[in-house]
Amino acid sequence: MKKNNKGFSLVELIIVIAIMAVLIGVLAPQYMKHVKNSKISTDVTNAQNIATAVNAAIADGSIDTVTGLTSGTEIAGGATITNLAGVTEMPVSKVKSDYKWVVTWNATDGVTSIKLGTAGSTVEIYPSDSAYRTANP
Repeated sequence: MKKNNKGFSLVELIIVIAIMAVLIGVLAPQYMKHVKNSKISTDVTNAQNIATAVNAAIADGSIDTVTGLTSGTEIAGGATITNLAGVTEMPVSKVKSDYKWVVTWNATDGVTSIKLGTAGSTVEIYPSDSAYRTANP
């Protein structure tokens, strides 16, 4: 009499689960690395947008009307900045939400640096982002 085997044996299922576990173990760290890199890239892009907006405000002569943005002071994420080339609020860091922006500029050179970090330790993110990328591998 012919036996009708439908489905998978227990050994076959265990082998498939073991292969999936190995694949997840290899791919998960790479995925997390890419997520971190995308957050860093978002912060760098936000810094470039802030610099462009502040430079446009300097050129328009409207930098004095900016609320909550003083050269060289720490700005908490979400601080209101008005009349700044369409930017309505300071973006929050994607790497760490408690990071603060430090924007330094003057009337002749425009934005000279943008740093991002905590009160005790900030890292330059604009014009060069290499130190920020090194600090957040």
